[in-house]
Amino acid sequence: MRLEEQSAVVRDAVPAEYAEFVASVTELGGTTFLMLLLAVLFWCVDRRRSALVISYAVAGLALLLSLKAVFGLPRPSADAMLLPLEGEHEGYGFPSGHAFAATVVYGGLVSAFDRARDGRALAAAGALVVLVSLSRVALGVHYLGDVIVGVALGIGFLLAMNRLTRGEPTIGFAIALGLSIPAVVLVNGTSDVLLGLGGSIGGLLGSQRLPALPALRSRLEGAVLAGLGSGFVVLIKTVEPVVATVEPLLAVLYAMLLGGIFLAPVAVGRLEVAALESQRT
Repeated sequence: MRLEEQSAVVRDAVPAEYAEFVASVTELGGTTFLMLLLAVLFWCVDRRRSALVISYAVAGLALLLSLKAVFGLPRPSADAMLLPLEGEHEGYGFPSGHAFAATVVYGGLVSAFDRARDGRALAAAGALVVLVSLSRVALGVHYLGDVIVGVALGIGFLLAMNRLTRGEPTIGFAIALGLSIPAVVLVNGTSDVLLGLGGSIGGLLGSQRLPALPALRSRLEGAVLAGLGSGFVVLIKTVEPVVATVEPLLAVLYAMLLGGIFLAPVAVGRLEVAALESQRT
């Protein structure tokens, strides 16, 4: 089922000197990169559509962690790894989280931004999903069957969320919260499961403020938002190891992360107003 022999063929096809490049490709399906990408799109492009895909990502994370715990299938042996990667050999291997997340996020962006009939958008999203999926096999942290099932589950999950949310991010985060509760029970206190729980709470509260958020007024404001917002995300990631041993605090930190992403336009808008008022006086 997991296509071990075919996976070995993929691993053997990648020379060792390309290991670092493959490791960088795999980050395109990682939690940190995808969340930062969606945050920048939220700040600078379209808030409601981006918030909807963020809700898909958080809900999908909770669901996938539950599925991994239920199946309980290990990763390939450490000997299969193309290069040593911290934490990549821990946890369960089926289905692939990176393949699933890449499908949900990149496919979700195509869907949310009404580009499903755009061949170039579909091709770009598909290429990213394939590259991320194959990079997981080449690195030796998943079997080929793991990523195929991850992609298939991602497509099914995306279709279900499109139907259930009806384009409303708040509904997406409510679903995420419902999925994160069994994940907390099934998975023993990892940072990812607490990201699902805290992120769904922060997103649920923050998404209710979407109609009141000020519209993006200029490219300069977008650049300021992206700069300050990215700094906020980095700050949260810096604080994360400090509170990681206290699970409730880590969940609160992740709730602050999502809430901060949604409320950053308010903070920047107030800074602009204060700057204008100081110029007039």
